[in-house]
Amino acid sequence: MLFRSDLIHHPGLSNEAYHSLKAVSPSQIKVLGRSPLHYFDHFLAEDREKREPTPAMLLGTALHTAVLEPDLWDTTIAVPPHSFDRRTKAGKELAAEFERESAGKIVLSPEDADEVRRMADAVRKHPAAGFLLELPGRREASYTWTDPQTGLECKTRPDWHSEDRRIVVDVKTCRDASRVEFAKAISNLDYHVQAAWNQDALEAEQFLTIAVENVRPYAVAVYPASGALIAAGQRRIEAAMALLAECQASGIWPGYGDLVQEPIDLPGWNRD
Repeated sequence: MLFRSDLIHHPGLSNEAYHSLKAVSPSQIKVLGRSPLHYFDHFLAEDREKREPTPAMLLGTALHTAVLEPDLWDTTIAVPPHSFDRRTKAGKELAAEFERESAGKIVLSPEDADEVRRMADAVRKHPAAGFLLELPGRREASYTWTDPQTGLECKTRPDWHSEDRRIVVDVKTCRDASRVEFAKAISNLDYHVQAAWNQDALEAEQFLTIAVENVRPYAVAVYPASGALIAAGQRRIEAAMALLAECQASGIWPGYGDLVQEPIDLPGWNRD
């Protein structure tokens, strides 16, 4: 299988270093979908706020570590052995020691760490998910390329892909991994954009999502992306990349529009 010549692999690049790369990613496409103004404020404004990861993001990162890079757990995740009684000198000293040792790591409570381990175990024990992740492939590999239509630099870091890059796998946590509810999550969270972005970048034949519930019994489902789902993501990406190139060229980053909008109504599901 011949690989695309413009795709550059960055072996050994850390997650932090990947996120610092000045290139367009699927998450940026999602922000741009709200408005160019939000994109500018989020990624380009000189006085932009530093956005800390949410607890859900940290749990997701911890799960990826547990499933995809378990050998990095001890160096990237910190779990306090017990609570510290900061009213006592000994408690303060133990807390200070833990804070020093956990600097730069994701800190999880013992309860959250146990939940992550249970989710990771559920993924590994699932016949299809476990089989996929045991195939020869690369985990958390970073890539960059230049978009031929706009000239914009792009990047991606798929969770896992097969050695021949024909299969790409993404691991997602959710409250409900049933087909109907996870389809809603795909639409609401723009997972179809990420699917199309990764499948096109690696010129893969199939994109699959391993969805694992973050509540008992930690049920797992494996969903291949349909052709229609990928096509919908591609349309979003094409329009967003053209808009981003236009905004960068003009220096104009519009919000929701300067004129009075069309009349607003209740959503369809809330109409009599």
